[in-house]
Amino acid sequence: MPRFILAVCALEFAGCLFGQGGEALLTGTVSDPRGAMVDAAPLQLKNKTTGAVARTFSKSDGHFAFAGLAAGAYELSIVMPCCAYQAFRRDVTLEADKTAELNIALAETVNGSTLGDDPGRLAALLRKRANLPSQPVPRDSAGKPDLSGVWVATDDPYPEAPDALPWAAASIKEHRETFNKDSPHNRCLPGSLPVPGGSAPFIARIIQTPTMLVMLFEDVPGFRQIYLDGRPHPANWDPSWLGHSIGKWEGDDLVVDTTGFNDRSWIGGLGSGVAPHTEMLHMTERYHRVSYGHMEVTLTFEDPGTFVKPWRLNETLDLAPQEEVVEYVCENNKPEHLVGK
Repeated sequence: MPRFILAVCALEFAGCLFGQGGEALLTGTVSDPRGAMVDAAPLQLKNKTTGAVARTFSKSDGHFAFAGLAAGAYELSIVMPCCAYQAFRRDVTLEADKTAELNIALAETVNGSTLGDDPGRLAALLRKRANLPSQPVPRDSAGKPDLSGVWVATDDPYPEAPDALPWAAASIKEHRETFNKDSPHNRCLPGSLPVPGGSAPFIARIIQTPTMLVMLFEDVPGFRQIYLDGRPHPANWDPSWLGHSIGKWEGDDLVVDTTGFNDRSWIGGLGSGVAPHTEMLHMTERYHRVSYGHMEVTLTFEDPGTFVKPWRLNETLDLAPQEEVVEYVCENNKPEHLVGK
């Protein structure tokens, strides 16, 4: 079972989370603003009393169903891959031995209503046209998984909001309410880690050698260096946008440790909330290539100046060997170019 869903029971076993007596059922559909059904929308139900969570995806015809639920108050949320749709959240109350129906119409962002400007849809096209051989995970000369290749990144479909200190929580709220208009990336500065994305649909080339792993991506500054030669972090590192990264292997997982950040970037995603941070930020990445064409990434952000406790997010990378990473040039670097400044 994939590590990201270890805490989630499959739909037919939803009763293991919520109990067996007096069960409730929630069904419905997910559609776009034009009435077309939405496939693979990630739905999450969270019990407001117990905190128990159930998750599922809509089917190709837009339908979804949650079974075996205990009566009570829930929050239903949908966070679609960046960036066509606004996040959906709704409080629902379910009664024992009854079926509730909820048909959801997602609201589009400006990306969704602009042809060719939605990374999520473009990424789906790249995955669909990828021609992947049926073979095991490739390995390097030392027997470790070889992570090399061009990969398409997808944000956490079930993101959790950070437990932030008051000043950071206020900043996250402001970012959400102003649609992130003051994002550093809107001024041609680096985007969020681990793979900044300046040009849809957020692809990156990984080049792995015995002593270094390099990421090339379509964003400024265009690359990351992760040292695999056993060196420690430098004692006199000048804080930077991407920090200083060192990695080591734990079994078949590559664990990357990054410190030395400046405090000018934002981290996180549209669904989880984009958060500020201080120079105390410490990021840990764990890369696990589960198959030839699929990789899972677990991110942990620790910053005692920003978060009450570590903030964890999950991403996926899908191999797209037919694609190429191209140069990224940003010209929108003057504040007067920005809408809603």
